[in-house]
Amino acid sequence: MGSWQCKIDINRVFTLQPTRPTTFFGIGALARINDILADLAQSGCDAVLIVTDPVAYKASTAWDTVRPALDAHVAWDHYDGVRANPTFANCEAAAKTGRLINAKAVLAIGGGSTLDTAKTAAALLAHPGRKTADFYEKNAAITAALPLIAINTSHGSGSECNAYATAQSDGEDKPIIHSPHLYPAYTIEDPRLTISLPAKHTVATSIDALAHALETATATTASPYSICLAKDAIRTITAFLPTAIRQPGNLTARYWLMYASAIAGISFDLGSLHITHALEHAMSALNADVTHGEGLGILLPAVLREIYPATPEILADLLHPIAPDLTGNPGETDTAVERLKQWFASIGQPASMSVYFTGADVPALTRMAIKSPLSKCLLPQAPIRVDGSVVERIFQNSL
Repeated sequence: MGSWQCKIDINRVFTLQPTRPTTFFGIGALARINDILADLAQSGCDAVLIVTDPVAYKASTAWDTVRPALDAHVAWDHYDGVRANPTFANCEAAAKTGRLINAKAVLAIGGGSTLDTAKTAAALLAHPGRKTADFYEKNAAITAALPLIAINTSHGSGSECNAYATAQSDGEDKPIIHSPHLYPAYTIEDPRLTISLPAKHTVATSIDALAHALETATATTASPYSICLAKDAIRTITAFLPTAIRQPGNLTARYWLMYASAIAGISFDLGSLHITHALEHAMSALNADVTHGEGLGILLPAVLREIYPATPEILADLLHPIAPDLTGNPGETDTAVERLKQWFASIGQPASMSVYFTGADVPALTRMAIKSPLSKCLLPQAPIRVDGSVVERIFQNSL
């Protein structure tokens, strides 16, 4: 197999460091919430904004532990209106709830959508007079944010480990924001909280983490550290996802899927994503019913077909658990794509976006993907030159 190590630019200086949150990881980690809230109260935090969607915070059983801890230490109010693909309005409403109690910290219970909403609210509460659009569309600097406690209930987004957030504008865009102030102060990763995930969401969140790993390892910003984290994440996901699907209560499988998601999140926090995420944001902006992870999985085979010839050594290494016959040769692109499709079929990942779109939607999807602020940040990090024809071809091949 060709070695991707030989192609690393040893003259490019990169940042070799872990992400910033204090992360408590493992079965029973949720019990640390009592100590965290006690420490916050002792430091002068007397009111906390809780951010959740309407379901996961209870279904995960996290609320059974968190509410008594809140009642013991701080005043609090609850915004539970987060939706999948959260909007600017969601972020504004969450911040409004926090202002009413003069919140000094934000506590989020949920997956990526909840964590992104909470991060945005934490920034808004630290910048009186600012609106969500100021950060996402007008590039206003985020110079502070309230301390955020992230209680993760999925194994996909990586948001609990990074300094990114996304939300959907009133129009078609799903821009992102990035600031070191958006790192959670504390993160709790307790695999017990993922047992209630339905099979569809178990697959979708895991595919989200897989996409993080594949993209960050092939981005122009990749480093040995980010590539090795990505490789380990993919190996772990492919090893334990089938078990989690068959046995939802298997805590060992949930543990390792949550770990894989975390290190994939760290990987792209240190590097960048590129094509798949840029194009999926157009899909879920045009149709909010598209689950982020499912949309990524629909696009990944077509994206792999475009990028495999440019980075065959890295991709052959990363995909080895599902395609051990790959050797790192650009001519084996068709084999790589077919092996990925076969593995997706085995775990129930949808193969086509035709449930959500038709060929008539491709021009609008292409236009949105090319013009979005997110794409202008991400597409230049891809290992190939991405123009409208490439984007259109990916969407067409994903129908």
